[in-house]
Amino acid sequence: MSVPEEVAGEVAVVEEVAVEDDDDDEEEDELEDDEYGMTDDEIEDFESKWGVEYDPYFDEPYEESELPVGKYKEDKSYGDRRYENGEVFYKDEATGLFYRQGSRPRARKFWNLNSS
Repeated sequence: MSVPEEVAGEVAVVEEVAVEDDDDDEEEDELEDDEYGMTDDEIEDFESKWGVEYDPYFDEPYEESELPVGKYKEDKSYGDRRYENGEVFYKDEATGLFYRQGSRPRARKFWNLNSS
């Protein structure tokens, strides 16, 4: 809808533009953020199994875009990142997500030996 508007003695036509509600986008973003997060039941299981309180800072995975900005060295074998400030993020090969050092154990075969 066009509305005439007077600006310094001249008439200009200003068009109103419909703006979508950003709340829906924020909710979708939150759902995407929780895609790799733990459910309340999983958190309870985690706490009872390991005897430690759940801490999303350590226990939630990070996407590459969420990692700190700064200089780091990347492990050529595993893709892990060691930052100059001492932070270490381990890359999960299956998902491509990163976990903070101290968040969860990673079991890997070192020599690729068969267990049989």
